[in-house]
Amino acid sequence: MSQRGGMLSFHQMICTWTYVAEFTQDPNFFYYTRGRFVRDEASEIARRSICFNVDELASVGASAVGSTACVKFEKYPDGMYNKAFLLTMDNGVQVVAKLPNPNAGHPHFTTASEVATMEFMRTVCNIPVPKVYAWSSQNNSVGAEYIIMEKVSGVPLASVWSSMRLDDRFSLTKTIAQYQEAWMKVSFGHFGSLYFAEDLVRVRHVPLHDGFSNKKFAIGPSTGREWFDAGRATVEFNRGPCQHWRNTWLP
Repeated sequence: MSQRGGMLSFHQMICTWTYVAEFTQDPNFFYYTRGRFVRDEASEIARRSICFNVDELASVGASAVGSTACVKFEKYPDGMYNKAFLLTMDNGVQVVAKLPNPNAGHPHFTTASEVATMEFMRTVCNIPVPKVYAWSSQNNSVGAEYIIMEKVSGVPLASVWSSMRLDDRFSLTKTIAQYQEAWMKVSFGHFGSLYFAEDLVRVRHVPLHDGFSNKKFAIGPSTGREWFDAGRATVEFNRGPCQHWRNTWLP
């Protein structure tokens, strides 16, 4: 048994006694295993592979939800830009650990913006997105950026849609439309991506406007794929925030 404590994320400090089983360092945890690439496979695999400390990630996951031990560590099918794992604790609690691949986007900013956007949707727009328990976008004991989040219950809609009653389908569609309505009511005065304001202290950013005075969030550099793909990751140009899209191409 070892004591695990300290900064698990920029926003939450958790100190607890945690025991973690030593999980086999299965190579499939680190590499892209969902399919093959017809062209330049070695490079494509490298862009979707990441090394990290499995046992430490399990420890962080257990601490994040106040569990004593992580007893099972399973990999979900690979995404094109992230790896996700299902962590099961000794008390039955399950969480999802998500790690960005090298091709996911700019280090720190992509993870920081994703977490802030989820928190904004959950707390400001009242959308039932997964709760983030812990995260890190900087150097840490895991050896990689990570997000520890709530595992959402349910089944894929496609697996039950054909057997759903008409009124249930209508009710579900109405709920989705209400979510979209909540999104459409949100507008900002600048182009860019959403962050926690405290994560942009040394980066140019602007506060939220247009009806949102929440000082917890701010608009910073855009992390959209159009700013990263096709060799743009190494090009220095203005990624925002800016008030007009034309300004994003100016240094």
